[in-house]
Amino acid sequence: MNKIDALLDILSKIYHLLVLVYNSKYHGELKFDEDPQMNRQEVKDYLGISESTYKRMVKQGRLKPMKLPGGDKFYKSKLLSEYKESKRRGRI
Repeated sequence: MNKIDALLDILSKIYHLLVLVYNSKYHGELKFDEDPQMNRQEVKDYLGISESTYKRMVKQGRLKPMKLPGGDKFYKSKLLSEYKESKRRGRI
């Protein structure tokens, strides 16, 4: 059973490396599990903004979503400057 566990561990590590390579190729940066992805609604709640403000920020290029089949996705670390701006404006 030890050999099977070791093999599964190696396969798991290979999978995580492939995910990192895929993310870097198609999304421009390496992201690790510590940086959670957020969907559109979570971003609006996190920043304290409305749907129209969200659309305007995307159009202006202030928010840059990853367009995926399940909808827009964001890495939380990419939202830091907008979070600070929302906090400064008293939205959150």
